[in-house]
Amino acid sequence: MDRLADELRVFSLRLSRVLDDIGVNERTVMIRRRTGLLLESLYTLEHYVIRKFNGDITVFKFGSQTEGTTTLGLNSDTDTLICYSRYNIIQDWWQWEQGKINLLMLRDNAAPGYCRLQLLRSDIPEAREDLPDYSFEYDDEGRVLMKNTLLHVLQPGKIRHGPSSSSAELNDDRVIGLPCKSWPTEALPWVTRTIAGQWPGRNLKCFSVNSGCFVVSTGHCLSETERLEWRISTSIAERCLMFNMNITQIRCYVVLKMIMKTFLNGTVTSYQCKTVLMHLVEITNSELWREENLIFCIIMSLRLLQLRVFINNCPHYFVPENNLLDGRLNLEARQNIVFMIGNIIDSKCIAILGINIDDIGDRLNATLFHRISHYFMSPKDVRLNIYRGLQYDLYQDTHIIFQEIVNGLDNYTHIINCNDMKDNIRRVLTFRANGRCSELAAAEILAPILCTTLGTMLASADISGGRCISAESLQWLSLGTDSDVASGRLKLASVLFCSGDIHRASVTLHEVEQRYDTRVTLPICGYASKDMFVYFSNLRFSDNCLLCYDYKTTLNINVAFGVVFTREEKHCVPNGLKYEMFRCTEEERQTRDRKDYWVDWAVVDSLPYLYYLQYMTYRKLDNRAGQQRALGRLIHTIDTEPYLQHRETALNLLGQCMEIEDRLMDALTCYRRSLNWKSTHNVARWHIVHLLYRFL
Repeated sequence: MDRLADELRVFSLRLSRVLDDIGVNERTVMIRRRTGLLLESLYTLEHYVIRKFNGDITVFKFGSQTEGTTTLGLNSDTDTLICYSRYNIIQDWWQWEQGKINLLMLRDNAAPGYCRLQLLRSDIPEAREDLPDYSFEYDDEGRVLMKNTLLHVLQPGKIRHGPSSSSAELNDDRVIGLPCKSWPTEALPWVTRTIAGQWPGRNLKCFSVNSGCFVVSTGHCLSETERLEWRISTSIAERCLMFNMNITQIRCYVVLKMIMKTFLNGTVTSYQCKTVLMHLVEITNSELWREENLIFCIIMSLRLLQLRVFINNCPHYFVPENNLLDGRLNLEARQNIVFMIGNIIDSKCIAILGINIDDIGDRLNATLFHRISHYFMSPKDVRLNIYRGLQYDLYQDTHIIFQEIVNGLDNYTHIINCNDMKDNIRRVLTFRANGRCSELAAAEILAPILCTTLGTMLASADISGGRCISAESLQWLSLGTDSDVASGRLKLASVLFCSGDIHRASVTLHEVEQRYDTRVTLPICGYASKDMFVYFSNLRFSDNCLLCYDYKTTLNINVAFGVVFTREEKHCVPNGLKYEMFRCTEEERQTRDRKDYWVDWAVVDSLPYLYYLQYMTYRKLDNRAGQQRALGRLIHTIDTEPYLQHRETALNLLGQCMEIEDRLMDALTCYRRSLNWKSTHNVARWHIVHLLYRFL
């Protein structure tokens, strides 16, 4: 018996080491959580700033990505909940609020963990008797109930999965939730059911109760009136509990998910595994959850899961009456699951050696037999790949949010007002004052880019009016110079160039050239291809910057946002780039996607724009040698830089330079290459027409 215990202890320590190597450790888990919360704040900030739906939206990031309970190989989904706070879900009449869409939870004839929503009047606390629209219907008692199909609105490219919609290309599940400020009545027994001193503690329970819950638009699968039922979601409380699990509990959960995915083909969901784990952590001593006991903890979890499947009852952690297996598995599937789990338990989890996810089996074999393998990634490479992926998603989403905020200013008039931009920046600063670390970081990332845009808009108005660049414009531009490696300074240089201050423009461009190191800097632009991460993972980053995970430092070393000029900034844009604002035919404009609004702007990667501006600046300074050097570097960048996200625009700029050089055939070649790269929404067509006119 002692020998078996020693073997399990050694196996546990080796498995813990392997999990550490693939990124399931305290530091990486914490970074995943910080990034998830920061993205949550960034998207909430977007809605807060541009006041979509009157600014009553809060975005939450749930699931394994934000909990830190995933790996590169598991490739878990990103779960996004969009909360509409203009709705007020109440459980008692005293919670009614005037002016809001009040909906009363009804539990009668609803399965445990589900409810129906009765519409109330917004002026007085009484039930509404008329049907507002087709999204509501009467029940058997004449009450006006809201159908859960109200929020089932799919965007193009999305797939419906229960209450959520998923992107066909990205691992991104989105669900719309309605907030309830009070804790579910049926979950109140959980508050007092655990033994004093056991997990979760009193503070966790207080936070969970105070966080309330959501209702999401899906009914029970066995209900005859599924369209009228809403599932009660305790996602905030669940995330809080997962955040307070130790690393051994996190590793146990990760291994459970790998086992389910490898041996059971996902018939048992990760949420069911999480529920089993939370029940187990609650009833066991916290001293048990140590890394030398990891295998024993996994076996205990499997035994409990096996029992739940065998009796066909997996009770929800907060609402035990809600059976997560109800109607999900037939008898044959349950028997297969029980049999497979039994085999894994009987083998003392040796079956883990057969898991290919993240090379877990190979890594364990290598440690068990003291072999060194160069087949799989080193722990450092795994760590850096995780950090790079998180940063890529974070900064690309940042640029998307920036463009959405700017686009949200036009109010369908295609005119962006400087005063509205100032108001938006004030709202960003107000958001920062809320106090949460993630909200502060979100505002600090987004504010400089908006300041640069405002400065350029003011400068464009000055130039169009024949005035000198105002001190206010230069002040806003200076606040945005550190938005990233290059784009803020490039917009300043563009303003100086177009206002005739060529020498200062040249100095600014030289500074950008000194800062931009292609070995460690990646171009990032919103709505560009997500495939860019393939290149991103191979980029040589500053290890110190990645390890400290300082967002501000990373922005100023590793990230070069695309340079974006709206039409309100057109007087600060050289003619060669200004043409990009008119790339669409009328047919393309009529058929393009909603997110393609940016094609009416001039958007270019920082590095080619740097060399194009240098070429134009040296031309003004009559510096032929510098002009040719900039032209050569522009050509070299287009031909060799794999990370460009607007290569067709860079080729168009190069074609403009070739026309200036009177190398018309080379210019034609550039425009043809540009069209080959992107056949639609490309101004190269008009450049070719102009060239043909010159030839004739």
